[in-house]
Amino acid sequence: MIPRRRIPLEWGDLAEALRAPWGSADATAAQVAAFERAFADAVGVPHAIATASGRDALGLILDGLGLGAGDELVIPAYTLGELVPLIRARGIVPVPADVDPASFNMTADSVAVRIGPRTRAIFVVHLLGAPCDIRGICALADAHGIAVVEDCAHAFGASIDGRPAGSFGRAALFSLEATKAVAAFGGGVLTTADEALVAATRARLAGRARREWPPVRKMLLKCVEELAVRSPAYAIAARLMFSARRGGGFDRLYRQAHDRVRGTAAAFSGFQARLGLRKLQRAQARQRRLDAQWEVLARSLPPRFVTQRRDDFGRPAFYNFVARFQGDIGALRVAAQRHGLDLGIGGEVMDDTAAMLGYTDCPGAATAAAQAVLIPLYDGLSEGRLRRTAAILRRLAEELP
Repeated sequence: MIPRRRIPLEWGDLAEALRAPWGSADATAAQVAAFERAFADAVGVPHAIATASGRDALGLILDGLGLGAGDELVIPAYTLGELVPLIRARGIVPVPADVDPASFNMTADSVAVRIGPRTRAIFVVHLLGAPCDIRGICALADAHGIAVVEDCAHAFGASIDGRPAGSFGRAALFSLEATKAVAAFGGGVLTTADEALVAATRARLAGRARREWPPVRKMLLKCVEELAVRSPAYAIAARLMFSARRGGGFDRLYRQAHDRVRGTAAAFSGFQARLGLRKLQRAQARQRRLDAQWEVLARSLPPRFVTQRRDDFGRPAFYNFVARFQGDIGALRVAAQRHGLDLGIGGEVMDDTAAMLGYTDCPGAATAAAQAVLIPLYDGLSEGRLRRTAAILRRLAEELP
């Protein structure tokens, strides 16, 4: 079976893992500082601070900007639902702004109708690597005297008029999870030009222990996961795990297990810094390769699959290939599995955070949640499998009602 995702593992990752226990504290600190400097340069900002995860970076940003109980934060109505508890845990009220179902991004107009007297910031996501109207949203924020926080977890390498995503708001966050452009098996990065935020963040991070084992453990578990995905038994397992009855439950269990592996927040490790520096050097070549495959797959799909519109406001970065299927996505997945193709649907793509929060006036998010399908495209996908994927989807578009 062609899996929906694969982990881009390299022998060099294992070599770095073997080095992890032997580094001195001074050498590790120098490696982390070098990674932060290189990341800041890549994003075009003065400061980059390595964190335990992208979510950790978001928490540090919210705390550093002084958001707290009763303050409102505008968020996309279609994004990662796990961010909602993180926001609410601080007493902050998340307010969803609808998204354009063609791009999956919120717009300046949809944000404008959500700004009220208690709004303190706008949380902007460049979803799936597609730049949103960050200039329009920043102009709106400036007019109201509120901050913009960019979520670039999917968007390292994306740009708007030649300026990198992550350099527009008061701060931005990036993720370094295993499927991201700069994959360090966990970790995140906070970028900013705000000196006060830098000082506050550094102070909060000062007491954290630096542990090499957690990211190495995550890499080893990802190796096991990758072996399972490559096994012939995966075809049977996928049908059981992602059935209509079990799919949502399995996805929740997988995320919970991922959180346990992530463990408690610790300082960024030397192992992660060395991986990050190597992946930074290869990021542009990776993006060119995957963007070219994205275009091939997009041109190969039938009209019932409406691919994400990615370049309305700038140059996109590849994260995942997601399209809207005009039909029953559950039936599509079952039929695709019979042909040896694993697709992601529903919350396995993103979440309707408007519905989670009890809002019923976000039709763009509802459409995206009902129609979005994650189609295999990743590092290591062969041209043959890419053609086979497109052929299966063309056939199913004709067969399904």
